[in-house]
Amino acid sequence: MDPSKPESSGTTKKWLIGCGIGCGAVILIVGLLIVGGVLFVKDMVKGFEESEALLKTLTETYGPVDEYIPEPDGELRAGRLEKFLEVRAAMRPVVEKLEQDFLYLADKRGTGDEDDSRGAGVLDKLRAGFGLVPKLAEFLTARNQGLLDAGMGLGEYYHIYTLAYYSWLRKPLMDGPPLNLSGDESGFRFQDWDEGDDEEMRRDMIRRRLHRMLLAILQNQRDKLNSAGIEVSEDWRRALESEIAAMEADRYRLVWQDGLPDVITKSLEPFRSRLETSYSPMINSLELTMGQR
Repeated sequence: MDPSKPESSGTTKKWLIGCGIGCGAVILIVGLLIVGGVLFVKDMVKGFEESEALLKTLTETYGPVDEYIPEPDGELRAGRLEKFLEVRAAMRPVVEKLEQDFLYLADKRGTGDEDDSRGAGVLDKLRAGFGLVPKLAEFLTARNQGLLDAGMGLGEYYHIYTLAYYSWLRKPLMDGPPLNLSGDESGFRFQDWDEGDDEEMRRDMIRRRLHRMLLAILQNQRDKLNSAGIEVSEDWRRALESEIAAMEADRYRLVWQDGLPDVITKSLEPFRSRLETSYSPMINSLELTMGQR
């Protein structure tokens, strides 16, 4: 038995649950795998193996996420923001496909008891749900290949993503697909993100994940600033120290949640419209859960 296969299966399940698609979707996909046969399973695993290989190369080249060191003066260089947007553009084709699938799965039309097309409609949605798996692998592959092509590691990517979309543009942390697949003994149903306990648990999980990554990155930035001997404004130095202290005191704090320092805002401002256009609310949750383990 290939020891890598259970890990791949477990990884896929964790990704699906982490994305908020729900354990019902995992049961659904397992059932469809039995029907779909072995060939599709091989294709699915191959897709994730490709993204994993790219991730390994990224990590070997640029280091783990929490080892990324931003510019010590706080500026986001224009050239690096251009590279970030290049990665976003490279991901766009697969992002659009995922967005279309999520919108289709969220549409409840044609599923009424009196509708003669009910069976066909449900089957189409099951197929669409099943088809998400290889597209998730394609999403990871596109992002990781885009990062390699742009010469950017995941640490820098997440740093810019968080500062630009959450801390500056104030995008909702809980943005994600407009649906949840869940199952019970009566079958599968589509439901909105309105389960209070589940949403709170997801929010805490995402906050903690971002907190761990960004606190480590800010600490790296401070250490670099202290060792580099470069001259920076006292306002920036104090702001950085203050933000690190605030994050160390609150493990659920989002980085710069009280407002970005001027040096970062000035870096981002020329890219406002392009950053707005590059953001995908529906894919946001995938960005946060399908990263470096």
